[in-house]
Amino acid sequence: MKKYFIIISLLFLSLAQAQDKKWTLQACIDYAHQHNLQLKQSQLDIAQAEINKTGTQTAYLPTVNASSSASWSSGLTKNYITGVNENQTTFGGNGSIRSNLNLFSGFRNKYNYKKSLLDILSAQYQYADLKKSIDMQIASAFLQILLAKESLSTVKQQLENSIRQKDKTAAMIKAGILPKGDIVDAEAQITNDNVQIIQAENNYEIAKLNLAQLLELNDLNSFEIDEDLSDLQIDDKLLTQSSENLFSQALQVSDKIKSAETQGNIAKYQAKLAKSSYFPTLSAFANVNSGYSDRESIGLGGVSIPADPLGKQLNDNFGASYGLSLNIPILNGLNVQHQVKSSKLNISRSNIALETNKKKLKNDVYKMKTDLLAAFQSMKAAEANLQAQLKSYNYANEKFKVGMMNIFDLNNIKTKYIAAQNSYINAKYQYYMKSKILEYTIKKM
Repeated sequence: MKKYFIIISLLFLSLAQAQDKKWTLQACIDYAHQHNLQLKQSQLDIAQAEINKTGTQTAYLPTVNASSSASWSSGLTKNYITGVNENQTTFGGNGSIRSNLNLFSGFRNKYNYKKSLLDILSAQYQYADLKKSIDMQIASAFLQILLAKESLSTVKQQLENSIRQKDKTAAMIKAGILPKGDIVDAEAQITNDNVQIIQAENNYEIAKLNLAQLLELNDLNSFEIDEDLSDLQIDDKLLTQSSENLFSQALQVSDKIKSAETQGNIAKYQAKLAKSSYFPTLSAFANVNSGYSDRESIGLGGVSIPADPLGKQLNDNFGASYGLSLNIPILNGLNVQHQVKSSKLNISRSNIALETNKKKLKNDVYKMKTDLLAAFQSMKAAEANLQAQLKSYNYANEKFKVGMMNIFDLNNIKTKYIAAQNSYINAKYQYYMKSKILEYTIKKM
């Protein structure tokens, strides 16, 4: 009984710890690396490329194949004892082993092996690029949760202030300082704040849902993030670096660019493989064979001789052949010429794709830097506006306390202050996001 009690207690403890777990940004990223379905698919592509490489290595080995056949012949055949045709059934069989070794095929095996190494490298670059893309998506979704949660916290504080203002208004009405109608405006403000809370809560839940779906999580009820922003530290040096310098850094670490470069090298080996078909192929072969039959034979004096035993027949009928086989391509419907021309076009396509990717990366980095500067300036402007609106609201609140301002005018100023709060929160997280996107772009993961 005590044993079961300990087990149940441990289960409850582990369950409680699981429910109390809060996800940091790094924890979300690490979890996605292990469970994201797109990344798993990309890992399978790498594994397939590894298998293909093994296939190109074993292509150097000789081929060995065995074959055998057995047959029964029935029909009217001559009986060697009586000399009369009779319906008989005889059995016969043969077997052979053939081996073939490729000696020269225009270096095709060599080119296939080199290409397989590049295929692995390309798959690895594609996996790394996908991983970085998912990291950026997770960082964006994580920041959206923080933004939604801070917005929710702000509107809840607004509701608390509105309730206090209502109580203050009621007290001032009772004291005859304010008219009775002001209580209606105070209650309307509370109603409006409650509506804002419902919207903010909905935005918060949707933001959590988006991140949980990215992580492939099923349990959404216990999913909570850690508000520790240590994983979101902003590198202010990004603001002072030139766009060209940022582009140079991004070019060095971009897995998409490296993948495009690798695809160009793959296209070159494909061209070499196409040209290898112009060369003759030389191979060595060896073949051994033997056979058996149970049919009787006729000897001297017309005496019937029974079939020899299996072992003796296999030994007597043993044969072997070996040699070299040379195949010289002369005319194959111009297929080789067409393949060579197509491979040259693929090289041109890969070069264009590489330059296109570089151009796009440069445009993206320049735009990211411009967006980052704009986000920083917007954040500073929103911060300054928030400070100004806070002073205005505090001054109006003091006037309201002494009866020099009614609740309607106070709420108008409060609305501007709330709008300034929301603007600053959004501007702050926009700056965070623009900074993280640029950081992920120029950073080697």
